[in-house]
Amino acid sequence: MKVCIASHVALDEIIALDGEKTQSLGGPVCYGSRLAKTFSFDTFAATKVGNDIVDKSQLLRDCNIFLRENQIDKLNPTTKFRLVLNKDTERQLFLLSSCSEINASDFEDSDAYLLSPIFEEISQNTLRKVVDNYRDSFIMIDPQGFLRYKNNEGLISNRKSMDLDLNGVTAIKADPEELSALTGGTTSIEGMLMLRDKFNLQFVISTGSNSIIFLHKNIVYTIKFKKIDSPDHTGLGDILATGFTCAYLKERDPLWAICFGAGSVISSLESKKKGVQKVPERMNLIERFASYFYNTIKFKVVD
Repeated sequence: MKVCIASHVALDEIIALDGEKTQSLGGPVCYGSRLAKTFSFDTFAATKVGNDIVDKSQLLRDCNIFLRENQIDKLNPTTKFRLVLNKDTERQLFLLSSCSEINASDFEDSDAYLLSPIFEEISQNTLRKVVDNYRDSFIMIDPQGFLRYKNNEGLISNRKSMDLDLNGVTAIKADPEELSALTGGTTSIEGMLMLRDKFNLQFVISTGSNSIIFLHKNIVYTIKFKKIDSPDHTGLGDILATGFTCAYLKERDPLWAICFGAGSVISSLESKKKGVQKVPERMNLIERFASYFYNTIKFKVVD
């Protein structure tokens, strides 16, 4: 099976709490493609990079990304971020450069599509074209890049409100801030229900500091886990979304799928690694955590 993951490849400079700097490939397309490989999926990266990443082609291949000539922008550099990590997994994000836009023509036929822009590389018009073109496929949206804007210093913040057309989308993963922006200020389960009803979504996933909430039909599932002391939480949402998507396509069991998504996240944190290196490469480790969550998950019927 094949999943198409759409976002810019990013070059991340990660500054840890102790001031240590780490350079890493980043962006949902890198985290997702690397994890999809663990799930034995073929991937296609709908992405754009600059000439400045040519010397990192082996690192991209390690992430299961094989660039084509038309994906290399001759005029603009690869998207670059500086991530300054703070206490309690908070971070400041600075945009240093941005590559060219991803268009609907940059996608190709796949069993599933995961659209997770990091900063304005996928327009709402492109989102609509992709959904219309592949409406019969599984389509997962992470809205982060639609909501972001930057100030004069390049500091990234989130818009407090946005009207995003999700008609035809299968699933969405959104944190509380993103839920609030998409629903006009409503968060938690109520906000998830609002999104589900407004756009007829099959699955809504929301994340908390130590929990994952999953809405399917009229049941809310909650996965809770202890805080894990890890040096880097970057990309965990991408890992969750990809793990859920791949597991669902394989088994068509939503409950197992969210447990595998959560298992992928915990495996990443337990590795104590940074950047894309923390993406789990052993399926048996993910399965072990997924089985634990499957037996401990809480649920309740709503509306």
